[in-house]
Amino acid sequence: MSRRQRLHVPHGMYYVVQRGSAHQPVFSRPDDYLVFERLLSACLRRNAMSVHAYCWAPQAIHMLVQIDEVSVGRFMQGLTSRYARSIHQRAGESGHFFQQRYQAMLVDSDTYLLKLLRYIHYIPELLGLVDDARDYPHTSHRAYLRAAEVPWLATRKALHAFGEDDAISAYRESMSHAPSAQDLALFERGGTDDLRVIGSPEFLRNLPRESRTYRSKVSLDQVIHSVTFAMGVEREHVLSSSRKRDLALARALIAWFAMERRVCTLSEVARRLRRDPSTLSVAVSRYRERRPDLFKLNSLHYLVPIGPQESGSLEFRAEPG
Repeated sequence: MSRRQRLHVPHGMYYVVQRGSAHQPVFSRPDDYLVFERLLSACLRRNAMSVHAYCWAPQAIHMLVQIDEVSVGRFMQGLTSRYARSIHQRAGESGHFFQQRYQAMLVDSDTYLLKLLRYIHYIPELLGLVDDARDYPHTSHRAYLRAAEVPWLATRKALHAFGEDDAISAYRESMSHAPSAQDLALFERGGTDDLRVIGSPEFLRNLPRESRTYRSKVSLDQVIHSVTFAMGVEREHVLSSSRKRDLALARALIAWFAMERRVCTLSEVARRLRRDPSTLSVAVSRYRERRPDLFKLNSLHYLVPIGPQESGSLEFRAEPG
């Protein structure tokens, strides 16, 4: 099976996780953290990127990164390869340092920034590294309290989201209780095959069209069945030569959903529906203007779910990293 490609949205915010191999931790010495942060700082400057939160666990790197034009893949490739070379040179070794591909989720920062910030800072306690997450030294927690200075860390956006009166006190209060079970279930799925985006339905709808491509596990037959069922028309009538308005609308919906979700091309839909591709294309354009309520990515949410904030099932086309 080929690798699933990453989503590249310029200026987007990503929750990135890079795990070490089963045989070697990411950080095995106190100096390793300093080496990694030095390389990270240089990569951030070079790529005009920023980190809003981080946790360096011995076995994994967790960080909330906001990119500019350079993709997450290029950034992570440069950072991890430089770090691996540094560790190998010190140990006189060679070969793969990171055995697993990094994981990345595009994050709707308006909805999830503060929740994800708290989750990342609680990772040490969740992993059993410390009894109190606030005691762990290798997170951005103390920087948010202004108890430590991390020049390359961007805290302004998150603190502003806490409010302008006393953002630090508001942040401290948020850290007084652990992430909810719902947040844990959502963020701990990070990088799994069924979750590429953490965002509200509106956030999903507003993603750049050129970046979107959906799971192709759904067949054209499933699209036809779902649309005819939702529209209350017979499949046989949709495949007939009838020009009734409700059937023409159903055909336009089938074509739009099939193309939008990359199930198949317009020509393939046209052959199945026994229609001319240009005629079908005109119908899609016409009915999208007349019935915009139907031509939405989540209007047939049971076909390819993208609606609930906790269960985005999108895949994306973008960078190969």
